[in-house]
Amino acid sequence: MTIEPLTPERRRQQTRDHLLAAAAQVFADRGFHGASLDDVAAVAGFTKGAVYSNFKNKEGLFLALFKANYDREMDGLRATLEASELPPEFRLSDFAALIREQTNQTGGNFGVLYQEFWLYAARNPAAREQLTRLEDENVRGIAEVLEAEWKRQGLEPPEPAERVARIIAVLFRGIGLLGVLQPEVADDSLIEAAISLIARGLGVAI
Repeated sequence: MTIEPLTPERRRQQTRDHLLAAAAQVFADRGFHGASLDDVAAVAGFTKGAVYSNFKNKEGLFLALFKANYDREMDGLRATLEASELPPEFRLSDFAALIREQTNQTGGNFGVLYQEFWLYAARNPAAREQLTRLEDENVRGIAEVLEAEWKRQGLEPPEPAERVARIIAVLFRGIGLLGVLQPEVADDSLIEAAISLIARGLGVAI
């Protein structure tokens, strides 16, 4: 077994990852407005200076946490698509399980945290610009997956990929919010139905 040296870059990445894990816990417990960088530092076991050396402010930390969640979701989606040779139409339960797993990883309240920050960003131009940039990046990631699937199945896109991707993102964010108040409604069967309806509308076999 080869042990990689703990370079300054790797050490900084480990510190950043640890701070993001602490931030996820603190924001989940206290929300965006109720949490402070002091709280995050205390949970992570670092000084407040360590937080500021990695993130400009609370907004920056919050958005970095969102980006990490989005990246994990996209990695999970790509892995699920590549994990089996079965046609997608036989794998609705796999995609529903992926969404359920991702919801559990974020504590089930990612949608609420997003809504809280969205309201803050709506009144704060700088935060709105940062959130919009992150949303656009996430939409482009979904669009790339759609384009690859259309190409694989030899289909003509019914709409521009980014427009479809934005609709999908908004739909599943809404299902996530529904799951906070009515988890018995936003269950696997609803998620599977949403995936199936979207796919049929796009002409994709799923």
